[in-house]
Amino acid sequence: MPIDRSIVTKKDIGEGYDAIAEKMRLPEEFYNEVLDIEPDWHGDILEAGVGQGVVLKNIQKRGGRNIRSLTGIDLSERLIAMAKSLVPEAKILKADIEQMPFPDNSFDFVVMVDVFPYLLDFDKALEEVRRVLRPSGIFIVTVPNKNWILFDRYIKARKNIQPVDDRFFDFEEMKELLERNGFAVADYKGADALRFYGWKHKLDRLAAFFLSFLHKRMKKIVFRAIKR
Repeated sequence: MPIDRSIVTKKDIGEGYDAIAEKMRLPEEFYNEVLDIEPDWHGDILEAGVGQGVVLKNIQKRGGRNIRSLTGIDLSERLIAMAKSLVPEAKILKADIEQMPFPDNSFDFVVMVDVFPYLLDFDKALEEVRRVLRPSGIFIVTVPNKNWILFDRYIKARKNIQPVDDRFFDFEEMKELLERNGFAVADYKGADALRFYGWKHKLDRLAAFFLSFLHKRMKKIVFRAIKR
């Protein structure tokens, strides 16, 4: 059973993710769909909640020589070890997203893929993201969508393995949270699934291309937000 976020400690979270570290990888198609929202990966990049390092590795491939540095933080010792092995060129360290050990204006990008819903203090986390981003820096974040077309069916059938209770958002709620904390939403897209997974998800994306409102009905929403 996941831990109630009202009583959880950061130690609980780190140990909880140690226990499920090998189970956390999502399909490569999902990571590509998320990272496609940014056409120009460059400069100094931080992944907050680096996990196994898969996202950071994909960013490294996309940016190539345009990337100056890669940094990742996590609370799980096991995930940190896995990320260091996968992306040895990156600086990977144990740190808390809500109290990051970096100077102001350190990064051009902060990326948070499937991490934000499990934080304990959303406003504090966004305050820290904004602090470590440079002026006009970009924050890319994914959240699970409670307006997903299949949400009710999903809630009844799901088997959650996360060590912290899930938190679901709709588009307007997350947009307001970002704007309240000093970000402007520059772009967004739906990801993961509308009705289909795997190769059939191409049909979802095709439908959303012609009917843009469907992006707000997919399982995940990806936001590309700019520091104001």
